[in-house]
Amino acid sequence: MSFRETSAWITLVTVALCFGAYFLSLVTGTVSPRGFGAVHLLLICVVVQAVLQIGGHILAAALAPKDARAPRDERERLIAWRAQSLGYHVLVIGVLALAAPAHFGHPIPDLLNFALLDVVVAALVVSVAQIVMYRRGA
Repeated sequence: MSFRETSAWITLVTVALCFGAYFLSLVTGTVSPRGFGAVHLLLICVVVQAVLQIGGHILAAALAPKDARAPRDERERLIAWRAQSLGYHVLVIGVLALAAPAHFGHPIPDLLNFALLDVVVAALVVSVAQIVMYRRGA
């Protein structure tokens, strides 16, 4: 597995774990989305996700130092571009879909959480698309 595919896996797992925990706590009612508990939990999730990402990438680079330092070739640049393009389209659709909960009177904290969910889903789409394209050889 190449360093860049490993990087996509690290991103997929850390985003899914950290923000999955955040949104699961909101959905189950463990934390109220309108209180400071949600803000504190979000900050904790962001910090934990950053630490896991940094640690994962340091470990991956230590295991494959030549691959980590190698410049991206044309195939890797194309994969990154296509995956980012897919993620962008998912994000745009998610942001446009925010009109529905806004129309039905959801409060601002809910809309902000929906917007954060859109960003998280877009990041997951980018990682999954990269992994699939690396596996497919495209």
